Amino acid sequence: MLEAGQGGRRDLVGCVLLSAAMGTVHAWSLFLEPLEGRLGVGRGMVSTVYSVALVAITVAVLVGHRLFRRAPGWMVVGLASGGAAVGLLVAAWAPTWWILMAGYGVAFGAANGLGYAFALQRSAEANPDSTGMALGLTTAAYALGAALAALLLDGPIVEHGPGHGLRLLALVVAVAGAVAMLLVGSERSAGATDQSAGQRAGQRSDQSAGSAGWRAVTGLWVAYGLAVLAGLMVLGHAAAIVEEAGGRGGATVVVAGLASAAGGVWMARTKPIARHRLVVALPSATAGMLVVGGLATTGGDGTVALVMVAVVAAAYGAVIAVYPAVIHDRFGVDGYPSAYGRMFTAWGVAGLVGPVGAGLLFEMADTYRLPILLAAVAAASSGLVARRVTSQQPSSGAPPSRSPSARRPRSA
Repeated sequence: MLEAGQGGRRDLVGCVLLSAAMGTVHAWSLFLEPLEGRLGVGRGMVSTVYSVALVAITVAVLVGHRLFRRAPGWMVVGLASGGAAVGLLVAAWAPTWWILMAGYGVAFGAANGLGYAFALQRSAEANPDSTGMALGLTTAAYALGAALAALLLDGPIVEHGPGHGLRLLALVVAVAGAVAMLLVGSERSAGATDQSAGQRAGQRSDQSAGSAGWRAVTGLWVAYGLAVLAGLMVLGHAAAIVEEAGGRGGATVVVAGLASAAGGVWMARTKPIARHRLVVALPSATAGMLVVGGLATTGGDGTVALVMVAVVAAAYGAVIAVYPAVIHDRFGVDGYPSAYGRMFTAWGVAGLVGPVGAGLLFEMADTYRLPILLAAVAAASSGLVARRVTSQQPSSGAPPSRSPSARRPRSA
């Protein structure tokens, strides 16, 4: 039974731990330069591995919820953490770019997305009276994972190379996954297949009446994609951007991870009406910071570059926390998995385009100024699109009505 209370808190702790382990994917910028030297390839090629990992994460988030209804929670966590650890070990051994792509980009990415999607869905289901808080903490943990990974890996990568860092990361992911398996237990996630025919018919009627809501999701897809495109262009190269300006790359990843986590925790405490305002305000603030920071970064000011990355990371952490909550407010427990899966494809598109694009533009101009300014354009566009979409939404900020089953404990 998925119930609130003590069991819900235990599930939430397990989901937070799993999410933090999966969030180590955003420490990738620590590996950029070491892998360039080890494999003899350019910045664009190495960045492509990260982008493919983000696409694999997206695919897993899109389809993973179908598995969650059929497999016990501990099994899903085991598949995610075990697959992620194996992918990292393959990447650590990889003598060629292609094997690195298969291990990190495909295997680690797919397992990562499975774990992240499960953590989001289970944390919300197990805490139906505080879904905003649960989702905010889970997304914040994903960001915090990158900061913790940077603290753990920066020294070993410098001293022993990227392979040692990847092996160490695999061990951390495996241990965190084993603990999370014990915490989430054997319950299956709830879904539309658990409802009676009458409840399903009622929900279909509600969603049909809210067809305008699905049209709004299309607009939010664009706004979300542009917002995370800006964030991923910067975070995927955070260490290199600050190093170009004369700062410390390893410290940058720690600061960015902590800032992103802080943004997620802050979002966990917001009310529904504030969420619809923040999907406009957050990317707009990001755009302003990127313009200022982009002009100063290439002037050799490492402090300004670090502040820019921190602000962008905090806004990004808030963005990836606010959108799941907005979708959950609109579609409820039962409609959330498929709706958010569709929404999350925008993150995958941004993940494919952003880091690779920034790497290729850096190779062309030998500076990050142009990628940073283009990220500012994307963020500003996100704010404009979100403003138009949210102006057409109900102003009360109240969540939609849910089917009767949404508040009852579910049987496994």
